[in-house]
Amino acid sequence: MRRPSAELSEPTQPTGPTASRLLWAAARHTPATAVVSIAAGVLAAASSLLAPAALAAAIDSVLAPPAGVGPSTAVLLLLAVVATGVASAALGALATTTGVARSTAWLRRRGVAGLLARGFSGSADVPAGDATARLTGIAAAAGRVPAMTVGVLTGLLVAVVALVALALVDVWTAAAVLTLVPVGVLLARRFARRTVDAFTDYQQTQAAVAARLTDALAGRRTIRASGTVGAEITRVLAPLPALRAAGARFWAQQRDLGWSFALLAPVVRIVVLAVAGLGVAQGRLTVGAAVAAVGYAELVLNGVRAVDTVLEIAQCRAAAARLAAIVDEPSPGPAPGPRQPGPASGPGRARLSGVTVRLAGRTVLDDVNLLLVPGGCTAVVGASGAGKTVLVGLLGRLYRPDEGVVVVDGRSIDELDAATLRRTVAYAFERPALPGATLAEAIGYGRPDADDRTVADAARAAHADRFVDMLPLGYRTPPADAPLSGGELQRLGLARAVAQDARITVVDDATASLDSATEAEVEQALATVLRGRTRLIVTRKAPTAAAADRVVWLHEGRIRAHAPHAELWGNPEYRALFVTAGAAMAVTP
Repeated sequence: MRRPSAELSEPTQPTGPTASRLLWAAARHTPATAVVSIAAGVLAAASSLLAPAALAAAIDSVLAPPAGVGPSTAVLLLLAVVATGVASAALGALATTTGVARSTAWLRRRGVAGLLARGFSGSADVPAGDATARLTGIAAAAGRVPAMTVGVLTGLLVAVVALVALALVDVWTAAAVLTLVPVGVLLARRFARRTVDAFTDYQQTQAAVAARLTDALAGRRTIRASGTVGAEITRVLAPLPALRAAGARFWAQQRDLGWSFALLAPVVRIVVLAVAGLGVAQGRLTVGAAVAAVGYAELVLNGVRAVDTVLEIAQCRAAAARLAAIVDEPSPGPAPGPRQPGPASGPGRARLSGVTVRLAGRTVLDDVNLLLVPGGCTAVVGASGAGKTVLVGLLGRLYRPDEGVVVVDGRSIDELDAATLRRTVAYAFERPALPGATLAEAIGYGRPDADDRTVADAARAAHADRFVDMLPLGYRTPPADAPLSGGELQRLGLARAVAQDARITVVDDATASLDSATEAEVEQALATVLRGRTRLIVTRKAPTAAAADRVVWLHEGRIRAHAPHAELWGNPEYRALFVTAGAAMAVTP
């Protein structure tokens, strides 16, 4: 069963966006840069369309100046057009780069939020290596799509206008160009689907390699202890032949498309020069008009080349589809209504009524009804897979019920905003993460206003101060630099829950790695510091269950019994739930 980590933020109700919706949202997220980029693109397009005509006027004004127009006027006009084009291109490049960076950052934030929410949704896991690939290179590729789309549309618009202008200059040259343009379109259509398919295969296989490598790094101690380094290397690199084949297919398509367009461009230029030159020889065109015809033909040709960018956009959209798959992953249960701040204080009464939770097509909790008495301590026990973590996760909205309601102090938790909910319910997990730059920040992570005294008192209550004080930098030690055992890590997680000072504290098997003596000390200290607070404790140890006021015995997603430990102890199936018979016998009534 998946366990949520303490650093995970509140999952938002997802929309399950498609790649198109995700990219459109990314584009709308940077409106200022988009407007500047489009405006600069339009200005640059206008300059590029005016440039051939201005160049033609400058040439003709020198070779055969018309009355009243000197060469200097035409040349100055040409310089103005060129300068405008250069300035607008520079501004457009700056705006485009900024927009791409902001779109990529926004996509990565959405992807991270989706991955965090995914931990609670019950959907299939995304391997860490695959997730890293989606949030780095894939997000960067997807972030370029809005800017590239604007560029392609502008280029195609310029090509159409340039073709019209070419027809006005010389209809024969325009007819020659128009005859060759469909060839480029047919070439693009021929290679588009194959290129995108090969690119998608390459990305998926690359993600598979990354996922295997990440798994191997996570289990490196087991691999070394088992002497299976060679076998693991073979397993990690097994997809390489498929990766090479996909890459070869992709680059083969790119090569074929490249040389096809490379041959098409000179053919177009030669035909345009021949037709325009013939027009000059026949007196149909001036030299300046012939130069303008060549310039407009080049703009049309650039529009055909934009098809290559269209293929790149298709590849990036394929990347966006993989990113969209992890953005706002659907979580179980109906969409919550508007959330508002709740009361700042309360007794800590919690009630689950008719709660059913289904994850990955399986019913994990089935019609659960439970009342937590304010200030009381309730232990949750059950076999692996009984639904213990999901049950306690409901209070903090880490999971949402498909049916039923969860009410805390008279308010449905779906009505509470995230800040209120975090002040109401605190968690300590079996395998806590330590976000924050220092141990002090990690302890105060759930309570941003926590001062040094609050952090120190919380650490003392969880008996974490003993080893923290021994570190050279104490509470200023970066978590990555602290050599922590599993029990020490759990005590820091308990300290974080204490520092949060919530009305309800959930301890999800968070003392499993402590030795019996330390566990007894920590539980006694927590009982003192959390006196008057509602506590819900998931445990596999009989002494912990015996110390609770009541025990909730979960069996296959249902509450089999809800009674004091002493009353349940006579059932042999209940006794079999605990870790060691010796520990259980110590508290036998």
